[in-house]
Parts: sequence; structure tokens; C-alpha cells
Amino acid sequence: MIANGVRAAASRSRLVLVSLSVVFVAILLSGCRNQKAEAQQKAELTVAVEQYRTQIGELQKQASLLRAQFDKLPEDLPGIGPVRDDLHALEEGLGVEDGRTKWLSAKLDDAFASGNKAEIEAVRNAIPRGDDTTAQAIVKIVHQLSPLERLAAQRRFFESLDAARDRKLRNEQPRKTR
Repeated sequence: MIANGVRAAASRSRLVLVSLSVVFVAILLSGCRNQKAEAQQKAELTVAVEQYRTQIGELQKQASLLRAQFDKLPEDLPGIGPVRDDLHALEEGLGVEDGRTKWLSAKLDDAFASGNKAEIEAVRNAIPRGDDTTAQAIVKIVHQLSPLERLAAQRRFFESLDAARDRKLRNEQPRKTR
């Protein structure tokens, strides 16, 4: 009878050990799946932030080209003030968005390092999703610059005609004789 009790206790011990082993393996595997899903989620969010950074970089290049066009215009052209204001607002907005991309990258790394799901979700929600208002602002400024460039070209043309006329008049003036 004692032998049967020892065998039963031993078999229960083995059963408990096997059960604990199965539970332990299941926990490890679920942890691996969670790590895999987390790594995939981080990769997706990193790509989204990088795409946004690239988009902002392209818009900044376009804005710098507009700035170069604008700087060639005379400052006293009629109607240049609103274009200047729009260009300044565009450049300022792009600067803020560039800072946001850097902030998002840091927040993304911090959120995944902490493993806090709420922080990760907050970063996900903070990534801008295809708003074309900046691109529309660039198009607006391009359309505002065109008439100003034509006006500046007309002014240069008439100034060159005036200069040529003045040179001709200076050459035709009778010289005083003594």
C-alpha cells in the first residue's frame, strides 16, 4: 500500500511537472508571437514616419525653389505683400512639420522601449495621414508668383527702353563750344 502511494505521488509529480512545462512553453511561444507582432508594428510605424519625413523634405525643396523665385522680384511690386506672407507661413509650417518628424521618431523609439501599448497607439495616431494642404499652399503661391514675375519682366523691359532712350539723348545733345 505504501508502494502504491509512492507510485501515485510520483506520477502526480510527473504530471504536475509536465503540465508546468507545457504552460511554460506556451508562455514562451506567446511571448515570441507578441515580440514578432511588436517588431512588425514598429517597422510599419517607422516606415510611416520615414515616408512623412520624405514628403516634408520634398515640400521643403519646393518651398526653397519658390523662395529663390520670390527673392528675384523687386520688393516694391504691387501685390507682393500677400505672397510674401503666404511664403513665410508655408516655410514656417514646413519647419514645424520637420520638427514633428524628429519628435515622432524619438517618441516611437521611447514607446516601443517602454512597451506601453497606450504610448504606441498615441504615436500611431500622431503620425499625419496624407493631408495635402501644404501642397495646395505651394500651388497657390506658384499661381500668385506668375503675375508678379510677368509684372517684374515688364518693368525690366520698360526700364531698359528708358535707359536706351536716355543714352541716345545724351549722345545727341549738342556739345557746348567755347
